[in-house]
Amino acid sequence: MKQIYLILLVLLAAAVMVTGCTSPQPAAQPIPVTTPVATPVVTSAPSVPTNLAGQWTLTTLGIQGGTAVIYPTYGITLTLNNDDSLTGYDGCNNYFGSFALSGMMTPKGEGMTVSDISVSDKYCETLADQEQEYLAILGKTEAWVVDTTQLTLTASNGDVLIYQRPETLVTPAEGPQPA
Repeated sequence: MKQIYLILLVLLAAAVMVTGCTSPQPAAQPIPVTTPVATPVVTSAPSVPTNLAGQWTLTTLGIQGGTAVIYPTYGITLTLNNDDSLTGYDGCNNYFGSFALSGMMTPKGEGMTVSDISVSDKYCETLADQEQEYLAILGKTEAWVVDTTQLTLTASNGDVLIYQRPETLVTPAEGPQPA
């Protein structure tokens, strides 16, 4: 009988040791369920006003501080893009660059600078002077004004470039008009 007590005692000791070595496990925490939340997309307004952005056709160059008028002999265009880049055709070559609006008012309009003008390398002898004059004025731009469908860019020396929207250009009628 001593053997039975001894076996029971060993089993009891083993049971105490097994239960004593394990610590109680914390109650299972529920896993939080998150529902996807729509993140609002924040888009900034275009930095270029809608009345300025888009395509323009040059109608007049005002040189010598805007006192001498030159009418382009070939179609010159300018496109101002919402990403502050510009492109165009100067009568001979395609050109591109960038512009920045300062947001400040100047005596000649709202502040604007044009930079990094690059030009394709075609040479047009009869248009070379007009091309150089145009690009020089464009590169010195310091202000802009839009009056309905007309854009005026004014350079730091007072020279001006006057553009119109292509759809508003008035072209001379060909031949006699019926009465």
